[in-house]
Amino acid sequence: MPSLLPIALFAFTMSFLPGPVNIITLASGLQNGVRPTLGFVTGATFGFAGLLAVIGVGMAEMPETGGVILDVMTWAGAGLIVYIAMPLFRPNALGTSQKQPIPTFAQGALLQWLNPKAWGAILAALSLFNLRPGSLDLVWVIAVWSVLCFIGVGVWAVFGAQMQRLLRNPAYMTMMCRVMGSVLLLLVGIFLWRWAQS
Repeated sequence: MPSLLPIALFAFTMSFLPGPVNIITLASGLQNGVRPTLGFVTGATFGFAGLLAVIGVGMAEMPETGGVILDVMTWAGAGLIVYIAMPLFRPNALGTSQKQPIPTFAQGALLQWLNPKAWGAILAALSLFNLRPGSLDLVWVIAVWSVLCFIGVGVWAVFGAQMQRLLRNPAYMTMMCRVMGSVLLLLVGIFLWRWAQS
């Protein structure tokens, strides 16, 4: 059984670092508050745990299909991120007169499967900590990482809710939403550029 402390530190760091899931969580916390965003956070946690389990039991050992899977995941992930980001650019994005979509459990789960950051973190962990496919060690890692994923992603919803209290001016809040939407689209561009270079 490998030491869980370095794995836990790695898991929390990777879960907390900015990425598409965390930026969307931040935007939803800003728009909707913490409680409505928890469905998305929970979905992201379950999606990541499922992805870790699938890769951990053998997909990492299939290099022939791995490249095709990563290509499909990159394009599908880019499309989903753009779909979720576009409402952030609407006029009066946070106004009460216009109902804004709350990211769902299903979107959170699906986005993790289409998230290059999640794939990279899992593949790095399997290599760094020498986790054997299908082992009991992997079960422990999935359990610990799931808890830390929920916390690491959930913190971004809290950040967003706190920003909502600070940015009471609707113009500032709209500007913040558009900045976050721009960050998401920038991430899409980076993903596609890296895909083109590979």
